[in-house]
Amino acid sequence: MPKFDNMQTINVPGGGNFQFSAIRPEELGATEYTLVTIVVDITSSVASFSETLLKTLKSVIAACQHSPRTENMMVRLLLFNEKRHEVHGFVPLNQIDVNAYKPLKCRGATALYDAVYDAVSATNLYAQNLFTQDFDVNAAIYIITDGMDNCSKIRAKEIAVQIERAMKQEYVESLITVLIGVVNQSASPPLQKFKDEAKLTQFLNLAEANPDNLAKLGQFVSKSISMQSQALGTGAASPRQR
Repeated sequence: MPKFDNMQTINVPGGGNFQFSAIRPEELGATEYTLVTIVVDITSSVASFSETLLKTLKSVIAACQHSPRTENMMVRLLLFNEKRHEVHGFVPLNQIDVNAYKPLKCRGATALYDAVYDAVSATNLYAQNLFTQDFDVNAAIYIITDGMDNCSKIRAKEIAVQIERAMKQEYVESLITVLIGVVNQSASPPLQKFKDEAKLTQFLNLAEANPDNLAKLGQFVSKSISMQSQALGTGAASPRQR
């Protein structure tokens, strides 16, 4: 796990043993931030394309680091199987060294709902923390999975409550949540149903985890992050992409 200074650990109220880390607000240099969370499935079925998936993650971070908005982005990387593994919490994009990312160790079952709830609730709580200290905030969450949930304690409706809370409160200006499936067309309906029940913004199906598709995924995510950051201050989320 990469090491960062001046981090704090924050517990998410409501049980479930959810917590996350984030840089202390007094260490930040800008006045507005886009909070990005990338959630990645590391269950056993991902093992066959784990190396390419890691390269995709690195390419997303590297591409965003060349954006004019680099100084206004923070990124959190969360891996999951039956448990959640925070590689790093919310840290300024320009402090991330992608070479410190270690190979993905893929094993276990799929607690997809728990991971998404973790990502949304952490975003809400940290956005509130920043907002009360006069930062402007919007957010984007990207969830990459090749399978449907089979062991979560959280339900899809509980995720929807967290997303609705983000929309009703003024702590976060806008939030986009993109579920990315790496599954064949016949297996995509359950993920589409989850997207609808959890009230996620968008479901994108790659169909196959080949190098070309994962390269396109990297381009999609980095462009989407950049667009969301550019939208900060307008009161709107970035438009959906295809």
